[in-house]
Amino acid sequence: MPTAERERSRAGILTAPPSHVPGAAAPEARGRREPLAGPDGKPWWESYFGPDYPLLYPEKTRESGEAEVRSILAALALRPAARILDVGCGAGRHVLALAKQGYRVTGLDRSPELLASAASAREAEGLSLELRLADMRSLPLENLEPVDAVLSMFTSFGYFSEAENEQVARGMAASLVPGGRLFLDLNNRELLQEANGTRTWAARPGGYLLDEFGYDTDLRRFHGRRILLADGRERRYVFDHRAWSEQEIRGLLKKAGLRVLAVYGTLERTPFNLRAPRMVVLAEKP
Repeated sequence: MPTAERERSRAGILTAPPSHVPGAAAPEARGRREPLAGPDGKPWWESYFGPDYPLLYPEKTRESGEAEVRSILAALALRPAARILDVGCGAGRHVLALAKQGYRVTGLDRSPELLASAASAREAEGLSLELRLADMRSLPLENLEPVDAVLSMFTSFGYFSEAENEQVARGMAASLVPGGRLFLDLNNRELLQEANGTRTWAARPGGYLLDEFGYDTDLRRFHGRRILLADGRERRYVFDHRAWSEQEIRGLLKKAGLRVLAVYGTLERTPFNLRAPRMVVLAEKP
């Protein structure tokens, strides 16, 4: 067993077996292009979600995760000890809070660094929580029985091509029991369009973060270039994801076999409109 694989096993992180990712090579009907590459030449998500994540998003703390979980549970109205899958769980802000409340939780992410952080917190707090190192394009996960709810938080959906994004949506639907619900937290596309061409900077411990944002109208994708200067070192990151209108996301989820119940403007279920901070979609598997 390779060293990295052995360390993940020791930390209690299950690794999905290598397999063909359905739809990974399917051509898009329009706007096909390769994923935006990071400085290492690999798809941007390969390096973006790593040890610098807390500096890129300092507001995404355990405390904020616990507050958000209260809103999530109010919307889902789950029975006690329900099964929940968090797709793109990262360092576990939400899965740890859900496990504390007695839910049977599985967190999926493709970042070994962030999952290791989640595993460390799980062990320190004595929580029962499954963590899977896997690509969301491999959903539904092998040996995971269907769940009562699937979460996709903080725009963790939309990284890939049109065909692959649809495949992820179908995989999330396939992961649900009949009557199970999807809680999908996305950016409001109107606000992303307005951010096109903007540049910002913000202080960070030991330095600062420079951001440049763009929006591609033809591809309907939001992208950014980020320069982190901290502790005397410069690190460069990029990101790139699909942005949907309300009508488009309703259509996509319908194609995936889900029925949209509501679209909100915040996690607290305020009305959605063109000025809403977020686009939060609650959908159900018939």
